[in-house]
Amino acid sequence: MFKWTHYAQAMIRAFSGCNYFDIKLEMAQAILQHYGWRSFFIDLSKSSAIACWFASNAYNESYSLHTSEDINENSVWLRHKDARYTEHESNGYIYVIDQSILSDLNVEIHDLTTIQEDEGRLRFNAQKACLAGNLENRMPPQAVVSHIEVSHAVLKAYHERHGILSVSDVFPPKDEDFILRTILNLPWEQIQIEDSPIPAFRRGLEIPDYEDNFVKNLPASVTLYEQYWISDHRNDLELDLHNALYFKLPQFAYYANTNQPFSLEYVDEVLEKLGSFVIELDGLIKIIEDDRHYLFEKGIHVVRDEQDCIKVSGLIISHPSNMVKAVGKNDGWVYRKKGAYWARIAHNDQCPCNNDLRHQLQFSLLRFLNEALKDEQLVVESDLCRRHKDIAVS
Repeated sequence: MFKWTHYAQAMIRAFSGCNYFDIKLEMAQAILQHYGWRSFFIDLSKSSAIACWFASNAYNESYSLHTSEDINENSVWLRHKDARYTEHESNGYIYVIDQSILSDLNVEIHDLTTIQEDEGRLRFNAQKACLAGNLENRMPPQAVVSHIEVSHAVLKAYHERHGILSVSDVFPPKDEDFILRTILNLPWEQIQIEDSPIPAFRRGLEIPDYEDNFVKNLPASVTLYEQYWISDHRNDLELDLHNALYFKLPQFAYYANTNQPFSLEYVDEVLEKLGSFVIELDGLIKIIEDDRHYLFEKGIHVVRDEQDCIKVSGLIISHPSNMVKAVGKNDGWVYRKKGAYWARIAHNDQCPCNNDLRHQLQFSLLRFLNEALKDEQLVVESDLCRRHKDIAVS
């Protein structure tokens, strides 16, 4: 849930300008429900034509394995969740809901039509979508002011008369839908299939695929991530972190973020002793606004200089297909210790970008590390590596 929610909030921020930390969890989940994440909301539409289309079509899904080739022409399996809507000949049912009654009952209505995107069509806009939330078990019967049984022929005629003719009219394709395109461009992650000689992968966020998704020769832009640790290959890389202490943390540490102040007394002890360290995540993080293919964040590098300034830089990895092409660092923000806390300061070496969220989330990783140190959740792998206990050893 944390991973889904992070990317939902990051995408809402990207196209709406909202503050990431001000976006309510309920709103993020309401949007995600339209892309395949299961929530407890009841899906509604402000369009009678959309309601008729859903009432006259049945949904089903199944998994499939596609055999493709990576950029080295080696075979890989991609697991897809294939989704279909097919017409059915039976009668359909339309329910008319009174919003004022829901309001009187303190049931929240999330009107997604108020979220607009200047370019393309987002799925919830195409569906004129609203969602009813915070329900204990079902829609309150008194809010259903009409229940209409309609023949399939009438439903079909009505939605076709209003221009709803195909699945793409209700589920816009990825070239029109920024959110869908972003989710589909996230790295694929390896899954284990017993006794399989061919590596298999699933989407980083697994969603139903409504489009034809078979690709025989995968381009480099399709990242196939098999667990890779920079710390395990430090001597093979042109990165001046060969002798750094690495903390291997689960990617959950990135998604369970905060912008609230937090103390760093245990991290301070490490920094006081060593002067620098690296946090490395067990997954790849995509920065939504960065449209460069196969470039991801992998963690942070923290170093204290001679002026007692603490620099937090992003650890960057170039990962075309299933290859690690390069590893590096980008400029970050600079801090100074204030008691058990760190305060950001202006500095000539700070990153000049205007993406504050990127650096806020990098800094937030330190909270997770501080708690892991405090609760003794780290396992010693070697003199220069500590692994969080929640990371499985391959």
